[in-house]
Amino acid sequence: MSSVSGGSTIIVDKDGGDAVTVTDSRLDVNAAITIASESIDIGDVEVKGHATIGHGRNTNISDTTPETIGASTACKHVDLQAYPTNTGAIYVGADDVTASEGIALYAGDIYSIDIENVNIIYVLAEVDGEDVRYTYYV
Repeated sequence: MSSVSGGSTIIVDKDGGDAVTVTDSRLDVNAAITIASESIDIGDVEVKGHATIGHGRNTNISDTTPETIGASTACKHVDLQAYPTNTGAIYVGADDVTASEGIALYAGDIYSIDIENVNIIYVLAEVDGEDVRYTYYV
């Protein structure tokens, strides 16, 4: 068996091709995965970061009716923060969020969620008129 420390190590599969290469502690895999008689070439997968970042703020959140944190904006991820000067919790959840079922954010707390649109996230304030701010990633 080959060592994986330092330099370059190549592990050859039984058919004679390079299956795995370790170069400077980086693992490169050259393989095909067979699922239900169909092949997927994982060499074609490209992983990218976020193309843009946006932000917003919802001020004066109601303590009686859940409301979305912002207008319809497609995204991949949202970081939501209860405004640092809030005096009560902000409850985060779906359009029927309640104080007993939502995720409670206290002043300065941050909640992160992978989601497709900013307007899917709803909030309800413990104290009427509190604020949240958010950053979304597209």
